Amino acid sequence: LDTLEKWVTEIFSEIPNNGLPKPSFGHLTQPFDTPEFHKLYRVVPIRKVHSLSITWALPPQEQYYRVKPLHYISWLVGHEGKGSVLSLLRKKFWALALYGGNGETGFEQNSTYSIFSISVTLTDEGYKHFYEIAHVVFQYLKMLQKRGPDKRIWEEIQKIEANEFHYQEQTDPVDYVESLCENMQLFQKEDFLTGDQLLFEYKPEV
Repeated sequence: LDTLEKWVTEIFSEIPNNGLPKPSFGHLTQPFDTPEFHKLYRVVPIRKVHSLSITWALPPQEQYYRVKPLHYISWLVGHEGKGSVLSLLRKKFWALALYGGNGETGFEQNSTYSIFSISVTLTDEGYKHFYEIAHVVFQYLKMLQKRGPDKRIWEEIQKIEANEFHYQEQTDPVDYVESLCENMQLFQKEDFLTGDQLLFEYKPEV
C-alpha cells in the first residue's frame, strides 16, 4: 500500500484542481419524448429470432442504491417458478426466456432518468400472440402494484446478494479498480466496495 500510495501521489499530484463542483444534470427531468413511448415498433432482425421488449423511462433511481427498488421488481418479474410470467408463457409454448431489469450502466441509470425493460424471447407460436403476452406482463405488474412490497421477499434477495458478494470469485485487478473508480462517483464513502451489489435498507415507499 505504501508503494501504491507513492505512485498515486507522483502521478496525480501535478493535476490542477479547478475547484469546480461535480456537474449535475438533475434539471433535465424529461430527456425522452415519452408520448412516443406509447407505441409499438416492429424491427426486422438480421438473424431469425423473435423478441418482445417493453421499456419504461422512470425518474432517476440511483439515489436509492441502498434500497435498489428496480432490483426488487426485476427479481419478481424474472422469477421462473410457479405463478411467474415465464411459467405461464412456457405452458402456452409462447416463450423461451424472460429478462427484466435495469442494466445499471450509465445509459440505463444516471442522474437524469432510469430505464426499466422487460424482454421476452418468443417462440414462433408466441410471435403470433405477442399482444396477449404484453397483456400478461402488464397484468402481472398490476398485481404487484396492488399487493405492494413484501419485506420477506426483499430480505430474501438481500441475503442472496450478500452471499454472492462474500463468495464471489476474484476479478481481474484492472476491472476491479475501474469499477471502484465508478463507484466513487456514485456512492457514499462507506459504500464504495458494496454499493453496487448489496441491499441495505428496506423502504417500501421507494
